Amino acid sequence: MKSEASWIIWILLLLVGAIIVLISLPWAFLFIGLQLEPNPPAPDIRYGEFPFRLEYEIDGQRKVIEDTLLCEFDGFGSDEGRGKYRKWKQRLASGGTTEILLDVHRSKEIRFFPGSAEYYMGESDSVENDSSYPNAVYFEKDGKVSISGFVPADQLFEEYQIKLISWDASPPIKNEFTSSK
Repeated sequence: MKSEASWIIWILLLLVGAIIVLISLPWAFLFIGLQLEPNPPAPDIRYGEFPFRLEYEIDGQRKVIEDTLLCEFDGFGSDEGRGKYRKWKQRLASGGTTEILLDVHRSKEIRFFPGSAEYYMGESDSVENDSSYPNAVYFEKDGKVSISGFVPADQLFEEYQIKLISWDASPPIKNEFTSSK
């Protein structure tokens, strides 16, 4: 009886082990494949500064934000969707990564996103300006969880009395991706 029970346990353990191997094997092959894939070419221009001006109205009062988006090449990354790719860092000269338009309450802010470093640094996939204009984004922190989302222009005005009036941004650079530095 004991011998029969131990055989059943061994068979169950082998089945569970086989299932674990079958589930993890594709991910292991994907990881190994990503590591063997060569990096894309590095950019010739690795740093850029892009001044911008945003004019908006909040509760009938006009405001202007003038700042500079700082973009810098940050090496290479990889994931299962894109394979190997160029990474970029971005921040505003004034600090942060977005401009705060309205502090709704302690845990929610309405912000303006000036666009991505990929766009401004001439990344081949980013041909359109991806700033949030004429819309905005919200960031909400609920304990340890952060939530963000898109706020369309009409909702931005109806709920928060904010209207983005004009957006003047620097054009992206023309970058080459040939160097192996």
